[in-house]
Amino acid sequence: MPIRPTITHRRADPVAEFGEVRTRAGNGSLLPPLQAMMQLQRSLGNQAVLQLMGKKDEESDTRRPATKRKKSKDVDDSEQKKKKKKVIKSKKLSEEERREQQSAASKRRLEQKKASFKRVKARLNQGLTGSKWENSNVSLAAGEIHKVPVKFADKAEKNAGSHQEHVSVNDLYNNNTESLIPPKSYENNRTDQVLRWISSAFYFKLKGKTQEVQAGLFDDDRFYLAANENRNKRHFVRKNKKEKVDETGLSTKELLEKIVQEYEKTEAKKFPKMLPEVKERVVRHLEKIKARLLQDELPEEYAHLSDALDAKPIVAMVAEKQGKKKVDLHAERRIKKYLNDDEKFRAGHVKGLKRPCLVCMMTNYGEYKAGNEDWMDKCPHIPERSGPGWLSEAATHEYDIEANADMINRLIPRTYASIPKSEKEKMDENPNYVPKFSYNIDTDSESDVDESEFEDEMDKEDEDERRAAVGKEKVLLMEEDEQTFFMDEEQQGFAIGEEEEGFLADDEEEDDMRF
Repeated sequence: MPIRPTITHRRADPVAEFGEVRTRAGNGSLLPPLQAMMQLQRSLGNQAVLQLMGKKDEESDTRRPATKRKKSKDVDDSEQKKKKKKVIKSKKLSEEERREQQSAASKRRLEQKKASFKRVKARLNQGLTGSKWENSNVSLAAGEIHKVPVKFADKAEKNAGSHQEHVSVNDLYNNNTESLIPPKSYENNRTDQVLRWISSAFYFKLKGKTQEVQAGLFDDDRFYLAANENRNKRHFVRKNKKEKVDETGLSTKELLEKIVQEYEKTEAKKFPKMLPEVKERVVRHLEKIKARLLQDELPEEYAHLSDALDAKPIVAMVAEKQGKKKVDLHAERRIKKYLNDDEKFRAGHVKGLKRPCLVCMMTNYGEYKAGNEDWMDKCPHIPERSGPGWLSEAATHEYDIEANADMINRLIPRTYASIPKSEKEKMDENPNYVPKFSYNIDTDSESDVDESEFEDEMDKEDEDERRAAVGKEKVLLMEEDEQTFFMDEEQQGFAIGEEEEGFLADDEEEDDMRF
């Protein structure tokens, strides 16, 4: 006779009942699992059994994988740490490799630049007898080529030695009275004089973070402004909502007033590393702007500039590209490209901090000068003298020096450096004084007259005496450590890195020099 299970009273908790039924039979004997399940099914029904089984499964599912997840997490953490170490090691290696690659690329670029200088110099010197081209410096940031009389070039080569790839710039201009230009008066050319003042003023406004500023005036009676660097475009006439600055509606005269006000507050003390000859010039020009151009009524000699001063200036800076790379085109070339009218450009006036470099002279005026022997009579305001030749991408953009070497030698008898105004005054006071010289400023428009609002120009007799003194042969013995030639970018005009916090935040790496 089969044993019948003894079922106790049904409990409120089906799980407890499930355990009771499953583990006891008769007087406490264990039932086989299958029989216990069948008994439970009869007593509770199919749905209750399925529910109980589901709960049991959930408890089992949440218990067993927990150990697995914990174990898996420990393993994953360990593996992640190993991977992280590998990634960090990989990054360090890649940074070192990048530095090595950059260093190797820089060396290759420098060697290519040296080879280019050598090739260009050889081409320019073909057929020359009385003068010679020499390169005085070659680096990734700078490099220039000068044309001087042969005796100075030969001396420079001798002093440098055959192992040197460049010569000292001081050897090229030391004692070279033919290539050193003293200041001159602008009594008969007030327009160019004012353009120089305006260039100096905006150089101050740009905090000196530029190699050059140029200003132009044409038949539309508006001043055109440009700098070498693309980044400076927005700083000529500023608009900044955050700082509540909006200069877009201001005239040139109103902008000059703001610049002079800033100068009066600082007296240029913001820029302690400004080169002496540049600071001397900027301060002098700002004082003259204050005395001459900011009066209620302009002096008679400047009255013809009234409409231009009252008009808004034009920032003539359109971005130039060489492929996908932006080019910091030289300022006077920017103005010419902006006008897109060669005849209008030649008929107008353009002046800046420095005289045109070799390429600017040729691209802006070379073709016209070559086709017009009487260009000095037709356009006396066109620059006569050229500064050094810069062989950077920005300077030589769209111009081939080698291909135009013959025309360059025809139109440029030599390159020039400057005797600053303060040095010229010392020379006038002491005939034996040995002046310093520079090509950080453009002596073509350095005024030789200490002008103020009520001072008269020097009379013709004094001017004749001055010119006679300048024309005499002088031996300018100069010690190398006295020279004010500065070749590194950090030393041009204002030292790079002295800018105020937040100013020119989008600085790009510089790749060329402009003097």
